Amino acid sequence: MEARLPTAAILSDWLRDSGSLPRGDVAHVHIDLTHKAEISKLIFLTATYTPEAPFDLPRRLVVKSPLVQPDVYSESQFYREVAPMFASPPLATCHAIVEDGSGIIVLEDLRATHDHPPWPIPPSREQSEAAIDALARVHAACWEAPTLGNTIGKPHSVQSLTSMVQGIVTHLSPFTDAFGDALTTEARQVYERVFSSSLKPWLRLTDPRALTIIHGDAHTWNFLFPRSGSGATYLIDWQLWHIDVGARDLAYFMALHWYPRRRRELELPLLRRYHDALLAQGIANYSFDDLWLDYRRCAIRNLTIPIILWSRGMKPQAWWHRLECALSAYRDLECDELL
Repeated sequence: MEARLPTAAILSDWLRDSGSLPRGDVAHVHIDLTHKAEISKLIFLTATYTPEAPFDLPRRLVVKSPLVQPDVYSESQFYREVAPMFASPPLATCHAIVEDGSGIIVLEDLRATHDHPPWPIPPSREQSEAAIDALARVHAACWEAPTLGNTIGKPHSVQSLTSMVQGIVTHLSPFTDAFGDALTTEARQVYERVFSSSLKPWLRLTDPRALTIIHGDAHTWNFLFPRSGSGATYLIDWQLWHIDVGARDLAYFMALHWYPRRRRELELPLLRRYHDALLAQGIANYSFDDLWLDYRRCAIRNLTIPIILWSRGMKPQAWWHRLECALSAYRDLECDELL
């Protein structure tokens, strides 16, 4: 259900029902901006409150509503069930979850203090380190938690993973046919080897070791970095969260989006930084070699992303560079030997 423009009365009800407005009301709402993305609509607004309301209530908010039904999990479910396990930052504060089946959430608006590099500029090294630190904090918070696959998320099985990949493979032939020799012979051969294999990179998820909650769409532009250059970094847009290995977010962040020279320069230092951060947060049963192996497996899994995006009707501008980056990482990381 797409969010209608919230009035002061509607916003008051949402905040009150979620416990964010214990007294008083929203007196006025000014709509600053509306933005419609592929799968969600964002309404940025400024709220003013009656004198009885707490003085520290946020004035700048964003109302987010899904435009399509989620495949598995919803962002409202994330903020209801999972976000309490994490700190803010790196999560933006959720001030209301609308419990009417609409999936609408009300979040703090961080635009005044935070931003991300403009597409397609990659993050600086300092920003990349901040992003890796944020991911490590998120992953460590629910590392091998007993609730995973029980009360939070759905467990993986050989059948569910195989079925998922086979669903993607049905689009492979139309995908390769659509682009002719723009898709090189080498690229075609990589895809044939990967998807005719025993799918070990995906079946790794049947092993519960090192599983956690991941973001699932951890590209640069889902991080908000402080405009001042110092302070907290936030991770937003939790629409694709799920149970996986933390390396999945790392491979998505670097191996899927960075061109070879930049990835080769920063990949290992950032992976070591991530591993050091896990150790600092008490994760002692996961060696760097374990992380490196999982990262390479996840680089293989990146090959599905261009096919998925193409099958959803997205233009090549949205995924062609990801295809080239994923293929380059596959070669550099000698992923053939992991099939």
